[in-house]
Amino acid sequence: MVLKKNRKILAVYIALIAALTASSLVIILPLNYEYYALSSSLSGHRGLAERGASWTTLRSESLNAEKTVLILARVSPLSNSELEEILEFTKSGGLVVVYGSPDFVESLFRGMIFNTVFLGFTRDPVFSDRDPSRVLVDASLWNTTIVLDTPYVIQVTGNWGISEVVFAGYTSIFSYIDENQNNLYDIGEPLGEFPVLYVLRIGSGLIIVACARGVFTNSVLDDNLYWLEQLTSEGRSVTLDQSEFRSNLIAYFKLIVFSPRGVSPIYIIIVSVIVVMVLYYVYFVEGAEKP
Repeated sequence: MVLKKNRKILAVYIALIAALTASSLVIILPLNYEYYALSSSLSGHRGLAERGASWTTLRSESLNAEKTVLILARVSPLSNSELEEILEFTKSGGLVVVYGSPDFVESLFRGMIFNTVFLGFTRDPVFSDRDPSRVLVDASLWNTTIVLDTPYVIQVTGNWGISEVVFAGYTSIFSYIDENQNNLYDIGEPLGEFPVLYVLRIGSGLIIVACARGVFTNSVLDDNLYWLEQLTSEGRSVTLDQSEFRSNLIAYFKLIVFSPRGVSPIYIIIVSVIVVMVLYYVYFVEGAEKP
């Protein structure tokens, strides 16, 4: 009987220690997903997080639209419900900066009843920053130059009456569409200026669409800090949309545990509960069973 109780206590110990170890490993091990707030990879957003940007996995309507610059960067396309949330946020005075995979950006345009054709990634051997895929773009509306990481060209046509649309940035006359993706210009590939930056006015807000894989990612954040300061000059704070990671248990857990101010109180409570349970079994359960 005593042996059976000892085994039960041992099982409890093992379970508690395993839970504590598993949660600790999740915290320690890095996750380098694209556009992840805690990723230090070139395509991650840790640089923004370290500069005080917050993040959210909830509905955009939980944010103060008039005081927020929402960074909406992701790989997967938007669902209809997600698009509706973004449009409502923008109509309420929100400022949204969009970039990411071509599939994602096209899903935004198509959801707004535009027709899109992906023409390919663009390179610029002259007006670029150390690499033809890091293309310099004149953001004329803000009177500054930004660097787009791996920009691409999407031909957008359709119902332009849905919103006021402004072409806000073009590549230089030396850029080309790398149709065969060999990072070289080949005879016959389109050459010249291409629109890669759009501004859509919806209600009292704006959606800035950058046709590029990176704008405020770690790879080009330092190059675009001045533009970010302009976007936040009216007292807006930066929030990263991380709703794409709600289906990823580990990534989602880390987003809950961490915050721009450090470890979340939620994690501290979880660890405290585990420690208390271990101490309880050590000092009370085992002590009570001793003759």
